[in-house]
Amino acid sequence: MSPGPGPLDGGGGPPLLTRPPAPRPASSHAPGDGPWWLVPAVGLPLLLVVVLVAVLGVGIRPQRSPLSGAGDPYFPQAGAGGYDALSYLIDLTVEGPVLAGSTTVTARATQDLDVVHLDLGLPVTAATVDGEPALVETVDGTDLRVEPADGIEAGQEFVVRVDYAGDPGEVSVPGVAEDQSPLHRQGEELGIAGEPASSAWWFPADDHPSDPALMEVRVRVPRGVEVISVGELVDRDAGDEEDWDTWHWRAREPMATYLNFLMVGQYRLEQGTVSGRPYVYAVSERFSPEQQTDLLGELAETPQWIAELETDLGPYPFSEMGGVVPPFSFWFGGLETQTRPIYLGRALAADGHADTLMVHELAHMWFGDAVTLSRWDDIFNNEGWASYLQWVVTERRGGPTTNQQMVATYEQLADDPGFWAVPLDDPGPQRIFATVYERGPMALQALRNLIGEEAFTTLMRDWAQQRGARSVEDFLDRARATTDVDLDPWYQAWFRGTTAPERTPENGFGA
Repeated sequence: MSPGPGPLDGGGGPPLLTRPPAPRPASSHAPGDGPWWLVPAVGLPLLLVVVLVAVLGVGIRPQRSPLSGAGDPYFPQAGAGGYDALSYLIDLTVEGPVLAGSTTVTARATQDLDVVHLDLGLPVTAATVDGEPALVETVDGTDLRVEPADGIEAGQEFVVRVDYAGDPGEVSVPGVAEDQSPLHRQGEELGIAGEPASSAWWFPADDHPSDPALMEVRVRVPRGVEVISVGELVDRDAGDEEDWDTWHWRAREPMATYLNFLMVGQYRLEQGTVSGRPYVYAVSERFSPEQQTDLLGELAETPQWIAELETDLGPYPFSEMGGVVPPFSFWFGGLETQTRPIYLGRALAADGHADTLMVHELAHMWFGDAVTLSRWDDIFNNEGWASYLQWVVTERRGGPTTNQQMVATYEQLADDPGFWAVPLDDPGPQRIFATVYERGPMALQALRNLIGEEAFTTLMRDWAQQRGARSVEDFLDRARATTDVDLDPWYQAWFRGTTAPERTPENGFGA
């Protein structure tokens, strides 16, 4: 994700940021209130919404295992335990403000289960497990609990289908500023995309980045409306109805749930193939025809940037590529939705900003998408690397060297105690994006100075190819394995320290 330069509604807004990352706006969520993104109400008259669907109308039994939540220290109720999600088939109809349809989740149990937990904020109408009716209830707004008629054994593959319908606008997230919501609307147009959570607004999932899975999205909309999502565009008229189209998208590689997205509205599409790799670019028709052409021209640079990043990071990790520019006023400048990053239109159109924005989001295809987070306090693995690749490309295009950029950034921030008070390895859930865009690449350049060019280049390329959920500790282990240099002073200074690192060789400052 890239920090946002200001709102967009087809034009206007405040000036672009000229320095990297501003911290997130402070949340009004008070400490101790619980995770801010897991306490929505779904617009029903009850404060605590409980939805029961069962053949006998009987509530769910008390669960034997506390499997709600993936154990994330920042968002402890996000995701689930006890199973590994393998794939999601999302099948929806969008008409007006309402989403209606089903999601089929295929998973494998990692322990015996009598309840399957999913994250969803929309009202549920029915559920089955392996084709048999199941009891369901929704607790605390988004904790969907599905109880099969028979228990699920460890190692067993099982299929959960959830039918649901509702207005995602009814899924509120107390404590989150409105401009940070993953739900975006403008007139009849709809967008759902955001970080760290977005799936609860439109499909049930194990909503945690440690559990990537295959995604397939089928969305039925009135004819003349476009639907944009991730992966391959399989079909844009998969039905035989006169007044409706069904858009079918399919990702051929696993992804974290927040990397999936949904855009519904009027879009101008360009499709093709470059070097055997298919692409789809989409730009909202709410921009003027001239703006659409210019924005599509920027998106058309995607293959060139991917090819350049491959020289640093190794083979591109996905089958498709692309980009989308919706009409909405995002709080971010870009988001690394898998295979098809989302860009804020005014940021992409800004002189001198498009290149670094695209490099950042496309670098995320390796760092953040293929190599995803183990926990949300591992955010350095995403944003630190993507920001560093901006520095690498800037140097290659004739700008300052990566070391010069490190020194300039350090000198700009050295006397800012508030910046350094946020440790890189534990920024906290409310400050997760506050300093990583600057402190992350500085730490990486310091590491490069310490271990040398050859070792760092090998480390960067090898790490980029380690597909799966990875932690900062995993990265540190890999870094230590590449060198005999003692990395503890560097780690303490850049990751754990709460003051500006001293300018010493041990901390990675060159002579």
